[in-house]
Amino acid sequence: MTAFVVVGLAGTRLKRLEWGGWVAVGFAGAALIVGVLVAAGAMLDPGRYTNVQYTWFQLPPSPGTFPNGFELVVGTLVDPISALMLLVVTVVGFLVMLYSIEYMHHDRGLPRYYAELSLFLAAMTGLVISNNLFEFFLFWELVGLCSYFLIGFYYEKPSASSAAKEAFLVTRVGDVMFLLGIFLYFYNYRFAGPAGSGGWAANGFVFVNGSQPFLAGTMGGNSTLLTVAGIMILGGAAGKSAQFPLHVWLPDAMEGPTTVSALIHAATMVAAGVYLLAVTSLFLGFTATDQLLIVAIGGITTFFAATMAVVHPDIKRVIAYSTISQLGYMVLAVGAGFAMVGLFHLFTHAFFKALLFLSAGAVIHAVGTQDLFKMGGLRKTMKITATAFAIGGLALAGIPPFAGFWSKDDILGSVYAQLGAHPAYWPFFILAVAGVFLTAYYIFRAWFLAFSGDRPRDPTLPHAHDPTWRMTVPLVTLSALAVGAGFLIFWPNFQGLLLNGAGVAGIPPTYGTTDLLLSAMSVLLGGAGIALAWYLWGNGKVFVLPESSAVQPVRKLLLNRYYMKAGYDWIGAKGVYSIARAADFFDQFVIDGTVHGFERMFAAFSDRLRRIQSGVVSDYAAYVVGGLIAVFVLLLFVAPYLVAKVGGG
Repeated sequence: MTAFVVVGLAGTRLKRLEWGGWVAVGFAGAALIVGVLVAAGAMLDPGRYTNVQYTWFQLPPSPGTFPNGFELVVGTLVDPISALMLLVVTVVGFLVMLYSIEYMHHDRGLPRYYAELSLFLAAMTGLVISNNLFEFFLFWELVGLCSYFLIGFYYEKPSASSAAKEAFLVTRVGDVMFLLGIFLYFYNYRFAGPAGSGGWAANGFVFVNGSQPFLAGTMGGNSTLLTVAGIMILGGAAGKSAQFPLHVWLPDAMEGPTTVSALIHAATMVAAGVYLLAVTSLFLGFTATDQLLIVAIGGITTFFAATMAVVHPDIKRVIAYSTISQLGYMVLAVGAGFAMVGLFHLFTHAFFKALLFLSAGAVIHAVGTQDLFKMGGLRKTMKITATAFAIGGLALAGIPPFAGFWSKDDILGSVYAQLGAHPAYWPFFILAVAGVFLTAYYIFRAWFLAFSGDRPRDPTLPHAHDPTWRMTVPLVTLSALAVGAGFLIFWPNFQGLLLNGAGVAGIPPTYGTTDLLLSAMSVLLGGAGIALAWYLWGNGKVFVLPESSAVQPVRKLLLNRYYMKAGYDWIGAKGVYSIARAADFFDQFVIDGTVHGFERMFAAFSDRLRRIQSGVVSDYAAYVVGGLIAVFVLLLFVAPYLVAKVGGG
């Protein structure tokens, strides 16, 4: 936050604009040190957590409304969950900020860029250490605002400004649902617990209760109301984490700088939705109906997004679809009751997804295009970048010993363990397994198109080379994390954390024969996907699907994103616009027409009345005489008739 203020106010006054970037890097480095120290303290002792809170305002007991009183607090919670997220935000944030020094050096809007990026990181940090839903929602909205600014950073481009507005509007749908969910939870729990006890049972807002960091299974109250509240929370998470059917904004968000894409996809905005589902699951729990719906959304999104990635020619959009798909795995785990397993995949995914985006950024920075079909042969001149992208791809594909293998297989094993108790999960588990093959295929299709072969397919591309140390250091660091982050699972303290945050049925992640078979199947599917990508695209080959092929309509369907964006645009242009025009007509000709009709009527009446006021005394005398005659007639003829009529009745 300090960097946002300093760079925002003083950035344009610096002798060299990039100096503001180094100021932002310095503050991000300080945040990294503090974040690592705080996270290490929490992770070394998974049973310990720190909660500091202050009462914002307090209401006394009120019969029928708050029989036990109510207090609204603001505070900071550091527990193993937020510690895990702190590592993600601060580490990836610092590396992206450092990478930006070179990647963004040619842009004129550098002070604005670094100020907004710093605010983005501050908002996400505030979100993960919030100890109550009210505070969480405030930072949640700030994250959304920052994403709007950064996606539309190149606002002179119509496509960039349009993408920013699309992201803002689609995520607002989810935000409204999230807010309704907060109100419903609050309404359900407003009668329970004494004021100031600091738990969900006290006011429906606070994430901690007494000395217990996890409260899964404590949910009580109106089950129908809680089911609706859980659906609203899922809607908020689906909007932020781009889950079906609110996924359409994320591929278009690639209009922002690649560094922004790396931050959004790895450490900030899309991670917030999964984090919301996880903390709701751990501290409150979901009904069985909600869990099934969450599993369904996660499984469908995992497969659905992966299918679109297999055909796209844009290197950044391929990785964007990959993010949507991987977030689906995390949502699937949370829905099945394994929130910490989902967060473990979020943790490892942050490093290899940031690595993939920054590697893609290095390629774009070198050759000036995002079109994979214009690239080729770049491994010869960009050895570090090619190696980094390959490491990120292997982690994403779930090949051991890379980080994605451990977390993704944990998800498959955990969900499989629930299939006996929940047979309805089977279709979505199968979609997740199919997604393993597609993931390996599409990411290595991108690698082979960009890096294999003898030379670029477009001879007009500039000569490419690896970037300087300011971009290389983040690539090498993230490569190391993409290899090593998964080994955290062997740390006894972390295993205890996974078990402590296991499903509501109390079934912990297991590592028996079944899990080994699942892992073997997953690795074989990943290897098969890589082999198919090599067969079709390796060594500079380009597979061209014949126009007469029976699957050509499927390819067009995937390239057009199942026409869902076109459908939303049609709904906006035809449906919403028609309703808006009808409302405008009603406003202008019914509401305003009625008001203006009375206005004109009284204006005409007053105008005629005004003309009676002639200013001639004789006229006024005539009016008085006429009035007296009228009163006399009434008294002489009408009054006796009325008296007789009343008396006779």
